[in-house]
Formats: sequence, structure tokens, C-alpha cells
Amino acid sequence: MLDVRKLIMLRAVASEGSIAAAGRALRYTRSAVSQQLAALEKEAGTPLVQRAGNRITLTTAGRALVEHAERILTELRAAEATLSHDAASVSGLLRVGVPFREGPRIMSRALTDVRRRFPDMEIRLAATTDDAGPEAVVRDQLDMVIVSRYGSAHHRGTSGLREWVLGHDPLRLCVPLEHPLAHVRKCAMAQLRDESWIVSLDGALGRLTTSLCTAAGFEPRVTATVDDIGAAIGLVGIGWGVTIAPELTPAGADAHLVRIPIEGLDTVRHNVVIARDGEHLSPRIAAVIAALQAISAELPVAEAR
Repeated sequence: MLDVRKLIMLRAVASEGSIAAAGRALRYTRSAVSQQLAALEKEAGTPLVQRAGNRITLTTAGRALVEHAERILTELRAAEATLSHDAASVSGLLRVGVPFREGPRIMSRALTDVRRRFPDMEIRLAATTDDAGPEAVVRDQLDMVIVSRYGSAHHRGTSGLREWVLGHDPLRLCVPLEHPLAHVRKCAMAQLRDESWIVSLDGALGRLTTSLCTAAGFEPRVTATVDDIGAAIGLVGIGWGVTIAPELTPAGADAHLVRIPIEGLDTVRHNVVIARDGEHLSPRIAAVIAALQAISAELPVAEAR
């Protein structure tokens, strides 16, 4: 019978792309990973990896085995979660990835509720991004993460993860309070040709903003690039330029800005919670997911989205 621990090593090699990187991720030496891979190939009776210098790719048999490993690990996590329900109370460490400056308010409310109900559980928050968050969950660096998606709430799922869509909010143009467009009910992208833009060029929203400008017949004149939406909104409030942001992205209490609908733009931001499949049944993660869903359902539509 194949050894599950060796399957975990094969999965790490497939994810990391090298034996050395897999060893660092699993906290094993490179030689230990190599030995376990060799032993697994002997058990399987066929080559599972192909070596090209320091890089490793999986053979057809190796890829098939990794797919089976993902399903096995999901069942093992579910079994462990089922056993943990016998515990007298919900406790332990829960590592949650959140985009601090742009996270929806339902996350902070949900975590506050969970802390009140389960004082023995330690919640550790970590700053993350929409792109990096899911991978951190796959690598067991985080237990769960909340991310934003624009357009479609669902995408080609990552093996071993499970998702819950909490709601959505529309995208709005953010302008300073003294801007000429601050009092209009709606604006067109073509009206923004001469504006100074604040964007995150590396993020999904920044790429969407650039494509909207291009479709309207101009290239945005970027006055500042930032790494989160909250910072962009803050710069709008002090008059640096304009940006596009989800309607419910928090702004400071003293933010002097207006959010305006954009003609023809029906793209929305979806809030998505992600955890490892099977592990979502554990009391710690299940408690947070239940709290998120309950608060989403209780809030007025304008807030819960």
C-alpha cells in the first residue's frame, strides 16, 4: 500500500517545482525528500518524476498519483475534522488571511462574533492578496482566506480547496469631493480621458481599470500606483486623482470623496471565502464560515453584498 507521507512529498514537489523547494515547504532536508521520492517510485513500480537540472516535472503516472493524493488528503482532513467534533469546546489556532485595507466589513463582524462565542480559540490575522491567498491555503500557511473576484464569482477551482461566495457589491468611480463630476448621477468612461489615475497595476482591479480605459479609447495617465484599494481611495480623498473601487471598500471617516456609478459597467466584486476541502468541517473553520453566512444573511442588501 502506498505511504500517505510519501504522497504528500510528491504533491509538494509538484507544487514547488523542485526537491529543494519542496523540502523547505515541508521542513525536510533535500536528501530526505529525494529518498522518499525514490521509495515511492519503487512502491509504484513506475517513474513518477522527470529531472532537468534543478527542476522537476511529473510524469503522466506522477500527475495521476497527485490527483489521487488530493482526494486522499481531503478524506483524511474530513475524518480528522469529524473526530474533533467530540471536543468539549472550539479551541486552537485559526490563521485567517484578509486584505486589511479592502476587506468587507462582514469579515470583521464575523470574527468578532466567533471570538466572543469561543474565547479559547486564537485567531491570527495575516495580510494577504487576492492572488496569493488561495496558494497560501494550499500550502498550509493559512487555514482560510477571504478574497475578491471581479466579474465571475467562480473560476477554475484549485484542487483541494472549497469556496463559499458571500455576496457582491458594484464598482464605482471614486473622485475627490471638489471634482467637477462629484455631483453627477452617473458618468461615462469616455469622460475620464484627461483624469489622473490611481491604480494597482499588478492586481485584478487595476488590470480591469486599464482595460476599461482602453476600451473607451484612451490610455490612463497614471499618477500613482498602489498595492491595495484602500490606499488608492485614500489618495483620491486628498485630491491625487480618481480610481475605480468596489462600493463597500471602506474609506476613512474623514475621506472627502464621492462614489459614482459608471455607465455600462455591470461588473461587480464578489467576496469569496476559501478553505481546504475536508478541513472545512473542523469546528474552528466551520464556526467562522457559519458566522460569515449568518451575518451576510442578516445585513440589509446594500451592506451584505
